[in-house]
Amino acid sequence: MSARTILLAVSAFTGTLLVSGAGAAQPVTERTPNIQGTWVTSPWTVYFQFAHRFEVAGDATIGDLFTDGKVVNYPTFELDIGLFSGSMVGVRYSSNSLVQANFNEWQPFLKWAPIRGVGNGAPSLSVLGAYNGASKSFDAEVSGETRFGPAQILGAVRGFTNPYNVPDSVDNASLAVAGGLGFQITRYLQIGGDVGGIVAGLDGIPAAWSAQLGIGIPFTPHTFSVVATNVASGTLQGVSAGVKGAVFWGFEFTVPFSGFARWGKIFKPEEVAEEDFEPPPGGAVVEVHISRFSFGPSELRVPPGTTVRWVNKDPVVHTSTSDADVWGSPGLAPGESFSFTFEEPGAYPYRCIPHPVMKAKVIVTGLEDGSP
Repeated sequence: MSARTILLAVSAFTGTLLVSGAGAAQPVTERTPNIQGTWVTSPWTVYFQFAHRFEVAGDATIGDLFTDGKVVNYPTFELDIGLFSGSMVGVRYSSNSLVQANFNEWQPFLKWAPIRGVGNGAPSLSVLGAYNGASKSFDAEVSGETRFGPAQILGAVRGFTNPYNVPDSVDNASLAVAGGLGFQITRYLQIGGDVGGIVAGLDGIPAAWSAQLGIGIPFTPHTFSVVATNVASGTLQGVSAGVKGAVFWGFEFTVPFSGFARWGKIFKPEEVAEEDFEPPPGGAVVEVHISRFSFGPSELRVPPGTTVRWVNKDPVVHTSTSDADVWGSPGLAPGESFSFTFEEPGAYPYRCIPHPVMKAKVIVTGLEDGSP
């Protein structure tokens, strides 16, 4: 048995566990403000997220924002990098945190998504371990999610050894739960919300809630949301406890940094790399053009042994990335191409990492005449 056959067999099995939503940047249109869900960034891809919350202090209302209202800001920054497939390491930093007296709240974490379901109703699961430097607490989260058409259901169970900096003399290990719902209005618009809170270990902690309008910025990998919540901090402890009587307004913005090799082209912007491409003996070669932010054709049927060659016709960088990690191109600059030979029958969905809304599928038929 060849190494390629083994790889394809493993990938076919793994494909039943990997969700098509895997990619470099998690759109805010695919989650709710206080539940990140089971997403992880792609291997060796850096992901940055900025979540900003603010309130008008005192007895002022949001209308006083433009007059003499005092605005208090609560930002949270997140920086992640993908490791091997299905895992990432990252850190969240919240300044002006309300979790405890030290306003600087650091939370390094490691996240692993062993189950990422494909298809309508298929479940996904992730596990996250973290340390909250402000409250000196080891924290953990188990997240799950699934989709039914345009609706997305998310849930999370969180555990803390010392939440909210309660004195060490108190046995305050605690448990929190959260649930959320998102609804895709269009390809680029989503509404969503969630609610959660401490259910064991501590009393008197207000429940957390949030609501958002998520916006995918067309033809870019970036997403943006407008948020209302009673949560100030974006760490696990922060999103599990609301602030009594408070309403924070704000936004979130996501930025992926994929394809680091292409950054060297800023010194030679006119250079276009040529793919070292040699078609297999006797095998057919079919081209898929990446143009106008779509793959053409979006569904390609080929017999086994066919080599598919993706050619980027757009003026921006794209990738061809298998949802099940069967193949993955580097960032393709304008004019560049990438090839992969399909040996085993099956359905192979894929997408562009910088632009997750770009999706397509290669179907490898069972017989040379195209029969399934």
